[in-house]
Amino acid sequence: MTFPARTLSRALLFATAFAFGACDDGSDETEDAAACTDAEKCDTPGGSQQEQCLARQSEVLNSSQRGYTPTAIRWGAGDVEGVNTVSQDDRGQEYTEYFAIFQPPGGTEAFDLGRPLSETSGDVTPNAVCVEGETGPQCRTTITTETLNKLEDDPTAVVGACVFTSWHADVPGPLPSCEGGECGADATLFGFPFTEEFFRMKISFNSNSAAADLVQKCLDGKAPAPKKWSNTKDPLTEPFFRGCMQVQGLYGTGWRRSDPSICAAINRLDECGCGIPGVAREDLATAIIPPQPAPDGSVTLRGFRLGTWDDPEGLPGGCTYLETGDTSHTLVKCDLTAGDVLQNLNDPKEVCRRTYGPNVVVHVPIAKDVLQCSPNKKTSAGKTCGAMPWNIGQENG
Repeated sequence: MTFPARTLSRALLFATAFAFGACDDGSDETEDAAACTDAEKCDTPGGSQQEQCLARQSEVLNSSQRGYTPTAIRWGAGDVEGVNTVSQDDRGQEYTEYFAIFQPPGGTEAFDLGRPLSETSGDVTPNAVCVEGETGPQCRTTITTETLNKLEDDPTAVVGACVFTSWHADVPGPLPSCEGGECGADATLFGFPFTEEFFRMKISFNSNSAAADLVQKCLDGKAPAPKKWSNTKDPLTEPFFRGCMQVQGLYGTGWRRSDPSICAAINRLDECGCGIPGVAREDLATAIIPPQPAPDGSVTLRGFRLGTWDDPEGLPGGCTYLETGDTSHTLVKCDLTAGDVLQNLNDPKEVCRRTYGPNVVVHVPIAKDVLQCSPNKKTSAGKTCGAMPWNIGQENG
């Protein structure tokens, strides 16, 4: 692809640095992840699986944005560092998918950038806003120099949106605002209607069934235990690390935020003899993640609620919930400005991950008021259980 001199200087001026990690296909359950010999395939975080779990533990437990509260398991919607677009677009790993919408100044048509299209990870719409003279498969739309000048004239103007969706890939529509598949003028965003095609997640592991399967397998399995519980230098004495290594053995996805956070909490519930009165142990997974739709055809869990770290019903500045006709709060839009686009012409979707992804927060609800725990104090794990063992890191508060 050739760049006109003006565009090249602008690209250099506004270049965004990306850190690309080594790849890990999850095939090695306990030892170092396979070394990445082909740089074009390095699109997920590397390091050994133990190192991946230690990194997630530090982020989930030791930061100011803790992954657990008495009533929820939480994580930011943006992917961890190392999930990128080196060979494909793997962004959208955390039961939340996201993309950018751009409407050029003075234009009537808007364009979706990096929007997932199918169950295949990496199958997305092109990412880039190209300027006349640039060509290539990465170009979702091509703007004129005149349009480029308009973007420069008012960099604070809102010219699109970052869309975050946690609408599970296997939960049916339509949304109430699009009854019968017809979406009114108020049920669109820059012309994109609130339908399954545009706003429901596409990747199969971002689904109700995948989440329920994760809960079930973490409940049915057994996390690895330390050789000596008194050896506090062994990371397996920590509840999060045990659960994370359990999910490494199951799926090799301990480098994500979501899977190890869920599995650690479920394992901790099991270690501490927690359950819901009247619900058999084998039915606990479906009590936590009920299958959709419900037997009566209703949808009781469209997806995991999106909020902030401080408020499951709130959003970061510049973001609002889409008015879909229900209260699931699984669809969010955040302002994309002309300046955002100018600085990231090659990939405005990265603005969504970097600017809003850390603070648009996924909340998996925990039924604190109905959970009851009776830990076996004869076991080493049971002796460590607090009053709310699923609230890892602060089990008594």
